[in-house]
Formats: sequence, C-alpha cells, structure tokens
Amino acid sequence: CILAAEQRGIYDRCPFCRTPHPTDDASSLAMIQKRVRKGDADAINHLAEQYYFGKLGLTKDIPRAIELWIEAAELGSVDAHYELGV
Repeated sequence: CILAAEQRGIYDRCPFCRTPHPTDDASSLAMIQKRVRKGDADAINHLAEQYYFGKLGLTKDIPRAIELWIEAAELGSVDAHYELGV
C-alpha cells in the first residue's frame, strides 16, 4: 500500500542504492551521472530530460538531449524511443 510505504519512509530513499534523496541540484546530478556511467538506460533518459529542459543547473542543450535519448533507446528505453518520436 502506498500509504504504508510513505509512513515507513520507503519513498525517502533511492530505490536502487537506498541512499537518501539528494537535497540540492548538484547532488542529484552526481547521482544521475553515476548511474549513467554504468550504462543505465533509465538514468540516461532522465539526464536527457534534464538537458532538454535545462534543469539541475544544466544549460538547455537539445542536441545533447537527443544524443542521450538515442543512447538510451539503443539500450532499450521505451521512454527514450517515445521522446525521439514526439
């Protein structure tokens, strides 16, 4: 149940490494980039979104976002395929 999970604090931690969620943009970006270096398609897709919208302190860079979406799609991310098709 979602309520029980929230009460137990399950959503307060990363589902992959169980560390607390970062409180600032630099820490969030570092966590995402760590997963990107390991070839995680979901993390690559997420990083592409950050570049596309210029979030987490990144400069808006649509060509870089497209490159990352292509990489994520090649690794099997359905979400990246969707973003490339929109």
